Amino acid sequence: MKKILFIATGGTIACKSTEHGLTPKMDGEQLLAALPKISELCNVAVVQLFELDSTNMTPNEWTKIAEVIQQGYSDYDGFIVAHGTDTLAYAAAALSCLIQGADKPIILTGSQYPMGADSSDAPQNLYDAFCAACSEIKGVAVVFCGKIIDGRCAKKTHTRALDAFSSMGKPPIGEVKNGVVTLSCEDSTDTVPIFFNRMSTGVSLVKLIPALDPDILDFAAQKSHVLIIEGFGTGGFPDYGNKEFEQKIAELVLSGIIVIMHTQVHEGGCDMSLYEVGRDAQKKYHILEASRMTTEMAVMKAMWALAYSYSRDDFEDLFTRTI
Repeated sequence: MKKILFIATGGTIACKSTEHGLTPKMDGEQLLAALPKISELCNVAVVQLFELDSTNMTPNEWTKIAEVIQQGYSDYDGFIVAHGTDTLAYAAAALSCLIQGADKPIILTGSQYPMGADSSDAPQNLYDAFCAACSEIKGVAVVFCGKIIDGRCAKKTHTRALDAFSSMGKPPIGEVKNGVVTLSCEDSTDTVPIFFNRMSTGVSLVKLIPALDPDILDFAAQKSHVLIIEGFGTGGFPDYGNKEFEQKIAELVLSGIIVIMHTQVHEGGCDMSLYEVGRDAQKKYHILEASRMTTEMAVMKAMWALAYSYSRDDFEDLFTRTI
């Protein structure tokens, strides 16, 4: 039997009703007790790392999860992280940055309803996660509602539906159905895992809306070294007839802020070269692009790259590198 390390962090899957609303109360052992058939799949060790609502998870917590996985990497065949859904896509992106080239499954899952609630999706999602962790998957993945999604591509796209997560930019890498894991393509590449142990929180994100005052960029960049701007369409920003936005971006770049252009649109990615205003500004001010990354991946990759950069060139090399 394979050996799996189950890392519990709280989230809806572990919640119980209290007078203050749903609060993470079940620990990892209790979650496993609700699914005795997992003992037929594998041998499981449990680490109760946090008991947090995922809105309170930060890069500090995700770094600790990566450290636990690194410490147990040679002892286990796979890893499962039970995590709240609200920031689960950020967690998957963060772990994809912190653990690169993993040759074992690192599976994140959660649920829309608590374990034990009527018609809860928690038992199935957790069981599917264990099936995936016992498979030949390599690297970070999200398992939810039967889908196996590359951790770099996951996005929560529904607040209530059981099928809450979508794969952005490419189809899911597989599925779990009736305990059987089917992968869309087998990864036969031999890799050596590389672990990283820090991320920088000096990253901000601004979503443009029509008629937004360009001065908002100053406010957003006050305590940041990197500013990600979610523009319109393929990454455009307004001209207003007086190039106010371009001027503001120029001021930020000259002050040492790294500006990354992104798009608000879920599919298709960012491409500033399509329109005159974007193409000219990108060349003049050396604006980086998030290309086809999800917002979650762009933010987490920027935090990782910033933590390991000593210059703008270092940052650009890391941020644009395929991981």
